[in-house]
Amino acid sequence: MSVPHYGTQPLPHITRDDYREPWFETFAYGFADTFVGDLYGDLHEHGATVLATPFSRMFVDVNRRRDDFEHQDGEVRSRRGVVRTHTMREAPIFSRPLGLADLEARLQTLYDPYYSALEHLLTELRQAYGYAMLLDGHTGSPRRMKDHQVIIGTRQDATCAPELAATVAAIFTRHGFEVHENVSGYAGGNIVTTYGQPQSRRVHAIQLEINASLLMTTSREEFIAQVSRGGVPEKAEANIVRVRECLREVLAALPSVLASLHAS
Repeated sequence: MSVPHYGTQPLPHITRDDYREPWFETFAYGFADTFVGDLYGDLHEHGATVLATPFSRMFVDVNRRRDDFEHQDGEVRSRRGVVRTHTMREAPIFSRPLGLADLEARLQTLYDPYYSALEHLLTELRQAYGYAMLLDGHTGSPRRMKDHQVIIGTRQDATCAPELAATVAAIFTRHGFEVHENVSGYAGGNIVTTYGQPQSRRVHAIQLEINASLLMTTSREEFIAQVSRGGVPEKAEANIVRVRECLREVLAALPSVLASLHAS
């Protein structure tokens, strides 16, 4: 179980004075997956090995390609890449530019170890069982996901056998959630693209997006305003319980499906 956007904290050396505008300090929480820990944080108690990031994706987004950034004259410029230095309106987030050498050091410290750990864990599973399953768990932006409640991403069945995705979809549907697959923008990020190799390596990977609007009592519009003020939305506890039950059922159901797929 990979949770690449778990962290909500800035890097230890980043202080309020490092931001171009004081309220940009809220981006560390705002760019993280809202309440993702409430969904995936305890799945190790139900049979999964959980790998999560400690810091906000704005400092290193491990679900992006390592080279997903632009640079000019030795300065990094990135709005939605492996690091975020500018807002979508091209405003600098930080008071000082990020240099290429500093970004490389950051990637070596935070990005590379995440992929090394995933590779090690999946290799161990393949050696033990002959196959492996990777779930990449997220909660999605209410503004971007709109009315999509649950989205399963498999890069159009390239990263996972269809039977596994169908099993996950059936569980969420049975619990009353609307499930969609491979919606544009949510078909699967770099993690499932990198490790989902069902034919050549017998490693299956599914990206799972839960609309964060399901997990809060706040409206989409108020959520953005509230987080921009440094606030945290109120949790919709009943829906969080429903999603957690789905995830536990997914973990219980997938091993037998995997075993049947690779029985021969």
